[in-house]
Amino acid sequence: MRIGIDVGGTNTDAVLLDGSTVLAANKSATSADVTAGIIDTLDRLQAERSFDPAQVQAVMIGTTHFINALIEARRLAPTAALRLGLPATASLPPLVDWPERLVEAISGRSYLAHGGHEFDGRHIAELDEDELRRHADDMRRHGVRSVAISSVFSPVSNEFELRAAEILRAELGDDVAISLSHEIGRIGLLERENATIINAALRELAASIVDGLASAVEGHGISAPLYLSQNDGTLMDVDFARRYPVATFASGPTNSMRGAALLSGLDTCAVVDVGGTTRRRRPHPRVPARGDHRGGRGRRTHELPDAGRAQYRHRRWQFGGRRQRSGDGRAAVGGLPADRGGAGLRRPDGDGDRHRGRGRAGRGG
Repeated sequence: MRIGIDVGGTNTDAVLLDGSTVLAANKSATSADVTAGIIDTLDRLQAERSFDPAQVQAVMIGTTHFINALIEARRLAPTAALRLGLPATASLPPLVDWPERLVEAISGRSYLAHGGHEFDGRHIAELDEDELRRHADDMRRHGVRSVAISSVFSPVSNEFELRAAEILRAELGDDVAISLSHEIGRIGLLERENATIINAALRELAASIVDGLASAVEGHGISAPLYLSQNDGTLMDVDFARRYPVATFASGPTNSMRGAALLSGLDTCAVVDVGGTTRRRRPHPRVPARGDHRGGRGRRTHELPDAGRAQYRHRRWQFGGRRQRSGDGRAAVGGLPADRGGAGLRRPDGDGDRHRGRGRAGRGG
């Protein structure tokens, strides 16, 4: 038997499977306490169809916590972006195309340092280790808790990123998370850098969410492996999810697409995913040439379904299941993204258990 759980911003759905046969299924409002919510979901499954926890072979979980955190600009770690590329790349510094709202949400600080490579592996400049130590000291003084390191053409040669990480870790300590761009993105400096910054900003939230999920599953007596769904529809273990939360950044619509395609039995179909925070419309998933644009103008490169990218570039949003608040405190429905005049809309009122039966849909922008 296997258990599948979808933890959304508004509702949590769970199924108990034996092969491809659904033995039990339930839906409940998502709680603020992730651990308590998963325990309640598993209790509901057990009540609907009694099962032996020892017989569960795997637990697969999909969550929209990470994309919602970015869209709502909350629960993000104070983050520094360090780019190795001087004397090149100075005209477009890190965070250059980010909305101010998101920069403030991550207390974003950007740093430029010497280093980087040409496309053929030649050094643009040698790494200046004293320069990196000065940057690390400034990061410490400003309370940075997560760092994104990117180097020009690091997918060709990662030597400078690895050495910079060693220096920062020695200066800042192991409590500061470090994300390296060559582990996350592909060729394309700004896209790879932005994906790495997002990953860094989500690291603390990832640790909290993953630890809560694991604790809930273990507390229910289930010792089976725990997996989280990735952007491309595959699975990753919890240790990978802690280090690379951006890899599950867009898994919500992917789960909907793959599930709908399977249940419909159709070879070609369009899927509309109406969630508690955003709406996605896409055909069957494919791996993209470029990345996601949700949550702001910044371009990112990481694996996620590519169909419908133009939708994100045009900022077409639909809100459902949660109420929005306007700047004067009045309830409102829908909203514009921050870079289209929507800064007056505050984050949704809270978790699903406070809004049962209040779902609304609207479209802005």
